[in-house]
Amino acid sequence: MMIEVNDYNFNTHRRQITHQNTYFNDRFGRSDFETIKDKSTLGSAVAYIMKYLEKTGEKIVYSKGLPQYFISDIMDEDILCPFGMEDKKLLLYDDFRCWDEGVLMGNVSKNVIAQMRKSN
Repeated sequence: MMIEVNDYNFNTHRRQITHQNTYFNDRFGRSDFETIKDKSTLGSAVAYIMKYLEKTGEKIVYSKGLPQYFISDIMDEDILCPFGMEDKKLLLYDDFRCWDEGVLMGNVSKNVIAQMRKSN
């Protein structure tokens, strides 16, 4: 559950209202969330949350009814953030582009995935 907390910010020396999540508070102590206004900061914000999810053994799985394994090249701009041991896994934006041997197949969708090579 998200809650509003009225607190003092020692960096700005002002009182502020922060949005905190009870899940993170219960497991990791205090948590402050701010609205993400710029897509360029989204990766670092998600990476911060991923760090705490990994500490509890949680796993991120994306399926929404799509086949779980297909082969695609990934462009740097489609990577939200790396995670996992030694950052070997990649969390992608939900509209990432699918490539097959240098040919752009389109943004990820059921129709595009149907055209992609599969792996098991």
